[in-house]
Amino acid sequence: MRQGEIAKWLKGITVVIAVMGAVFFLGLLPMLGKEMAVLYPEAAWLYVPALLYGWCIALFCYAILYQFWKVCVEIGKDNSFSMENANAFKNISRIALMLGVIWFLGIVILAVIGLGHPGILLIMLALVIIHMIIAVLAAALSHLILKAYEMKQETELTI
Repeated sequence: MRQGEIAKWLKGITVVIAVMGAVFFLGLLPMLGKEMAVLYPEAAWLYVPALLYGWCIALFCYAILYQFWKVCVEIGKDNSFSMENANAFKNISRIALMLGVIWFLGIVILAVIGLGHPGILLIMLALVIIHMIIAVLAAALSHLILKAYEMKQETELTI
């Protein structure tokens, strides 16, 4: 595949993920929250805080998608090893780290108020670990892209 084709595929995947996220965060999440409020009336007061928590997570997820979109644009320009891509992956790393912290704070808050169902807490813990892995991988990729960019700059100067 050529750079342009790869960029189109990556952009398409990014759009699909964004649409799936919108369906989940704007449609499914409020619906599930309402059902949970009916099933567990003692925790119904958590509906609005949980919805705001979910939407906060959504903002961070869309920030990551935006950074990835910028990477796709650079790939489409046949500029994969660029300072822009290194910075975008550094931003992705930072945002993923913040998401991991937000998930962890959610675990702590649920445990403190005594509403931490073990299944939900395990899923949230898995999400903490996943976001930490994404943060480490994005930071490593940022470093590698930066080194490749520097080598490309040196090569262009010697020619």
